[in-house]
Amino acid sequence: MTTYPHLTSPIRIGKHTFRNRIESAPTIFSSLTLVPFLSARVLRMIEDRARGGCASVVHGEISVNFDDSLRPIVAGEGKMIRLTVDFKDHEAPAFATFRKNADVIKRHGAVAMAEFSHFGIEKPLLEDGIQPLGPVAFTRPDGTPVRAFDAGTMAKVQDDFATAAAFMQAAGFDGVFVHCGHGWMIGQFLSPRNNTRTDEFGGSIANRGRFPMAILRAIRERCGPDFLIEIRLSGQENLPGGITLEDTVGFCRLLEGTGLVDLIHISAGHYYSPARSNEFSTIFRPHGLNADYAAAVKKAVTIPVAVVGGITTAADAERIIAEGKADIVSMGRQMIADPDFAMKAVKGKGDEIRECLRCCVCYPGPSGEHETDPPGRHFPGLGSCTINPYSVNSFSHHKVLPEDRPRPEGSRRLLVVGGGPGGMQAAIDAHDRGHKVILMDEADRLGGTLRLTDHDVYKKDLFHFKELLVREVGRRAISVRLNTRVTPEVVREMAPDALVLALGAEAAVPPIPGVERALKAFDTYFLPDERIGRRVVMVGGGLVGCEVGLELAHKGHEVVVVEMKERLVAEFIGIHRTALLDRMDEVGIRNLVRTTCREIREDGVAAVDAEGRETFLPADTVVLGLGYTARSESARLLREAAGKAQVFEVGDCVRPGKVGEAVQDGYTAAMSIV
Repeated sequence: MTTYPHLTSPIRIGKHTFRNRIESAPTIFSSLTLVPFLSARVLRMIEDRARGGCASVVHGEISVNFDDSLRPIVAGEGKMIRLTVDFKDHEAPAFATFRKNADVIKRHGAVAMAEFSHFGIEKPLLEDGIQPLGPVAFTRPDGTPVRAFDAGTMAKVQDDFATAAAFMQAAGFDGVFVHCGHGWMIGQFLSPRNNTRTDEFGGSIANRGRFPMAILRAIRERCGPDFLIEIRLSGQENLPGGITLEDTVGFCRLLEGTGLVDLIHISAGHYYSPARSNEFSTIFRPHGLNADYAAAVKKAVTIPVAVVGGITTAADAERIIAEGKADIVSMGRQMIADPDFAMKAVKGKGDEIRECLRCCVCYPGPSGEHETDPPGRHFPGLGSCTINPYSVNSFSHHKVLPEDRPRPEGSRRLLVVGGGPGGMQAAIDAHDRGHKVILMDEADRLGGTLRLTDHDVYKKDLFHFKELLVREVGRRAISVRLNTRVTPEVVREMAPDALVLALGAEAAVPPIPGVERALKAFDTYFLPDERIGRRVVMVGGGLVGCEVGLELAHKGHEVVVVEMKERLVAEFIGIHRTALLDRMDEVGIRNLVRTTCREIREDGVAAVDAEGRETFLPADTVVLGLGYTARSESARLLREAAGKAQVFEVGDCVRPGKVGEAVQDGYTAAMSIV
């Protein structure tokens, strides 16, 4: 057992005692709790975090008004909906709903916080005709005119913030979390990139901070000294001409001694440049990447400081607190991955925490950051967590809630074929439901496709998840039989009550002349490096081809990616795609899009582009990165051999997919065995 004494110690923030140093950061629009088919799931999500031991839970973002800050929000599958709240009406159904939100947090001993923002220049021009407001007047690239704030609109928005805060205070929230970063309105005033005013609200950080401080003062005067006010700042905006760390520290010094703020929360970046500005950390960035920003602020003021950004382990969180870089660690996506993080840390069970992969499936981010994104602004649908099949939230995979699934009528003999993520997840959950589980795999160790993470420098987060599953299998009375090929005869001989087929997939091999000369992408991880030549042509520029190509480039190979579509990783948009393609550029990977491989020769690849121009790419090694095909025939034979047993197919043997789909399938299969 590992203890985390600094992380689990209490701290006084304002008039409240936080039971530990762990804050659940906002991760979803709180207004979604007003959507009937989502409301129960939103409540469940925030309650799970409070029940899981967090000291404070910040309910997600909502606008302070619905006129000059009205913006549709993502409601799943990329759909945008509009929701409005009258913050002056404490008798409306919305008020009762937010009271429920506060209650489910506080009943478990956590401090309840509500987040507010104003979108400023980022408000879309809707049919209401209300133009967005910003520090200065200008016309956006999309042709939308932006009005400059004047004394009247400043007074209005100050009152909007105060009114919204009083609404949440009356609903039972302990405080508000005011968004002053990520390119929203308050951050726009703080940023020299947006604020070029020449009056008392522009120029020095004292002037740029004048309106933000007026907003905070309005909240304090309306809600009183005992009401918590936490602000989120971008430690750096990480954009040309944007907020610097010096700006942020300077603004925090202005707050010192005013009593306007109880907690300063340090993030980074800009909403519309989430990968490049480090608003979200990716697998290509260090964990805890904003801790040094927080440390600089903490050194400058006595106001307690929180930090967010890529903190996924109890050990890292403990280190940040122990080294005095922050007083509170705040976690967003990590709380989606494991809302019991705090409880596990308190119990010294850090090795049981499901650590966020930073895969950006739960929140892909908006399009438009990378130059090859489709034109226009697109918001991909929010996804179910890759590694947490248990917790129900707004957009999780659950079609049936866990408590609504029937309990097993008895202990069944279960055979799980395949030790990848789907098979291991099925084995773990079936065992925990009382079944007798045998897990077989033809490899010499568990992991399935995830065994490649043993060798991929960029997939350390995924490696840790694979190792967690292996540990969880090992902690249970699951009979693991490796180096064992399961045939129909084996299934008939064992005659299990239930069979889970987690067979994985096979590399797709197209009918290209000379294709037998090529290596399969997955195989490159397990070959001696000398088997792979210096010059590599990767056939296929989807996610598989690009990620494997990046690893080969990291090992010193010269990589060219050939892709027939018009852009690389065309199946995705958002944060991970941008980060991946940027890293490929950094290491010098060349690519030819709208180009088709015609033949693989001894010395390279003959290809043709969309205009019919032929080219030859010299190569010492050609690799196929064209994705995978399901092992449907193998699954059919094993299914038939199972007779009357319940049979479940999970993961890639159903359809080639992502890790999260395999994990969810494994969980669902285990929960369905009765």
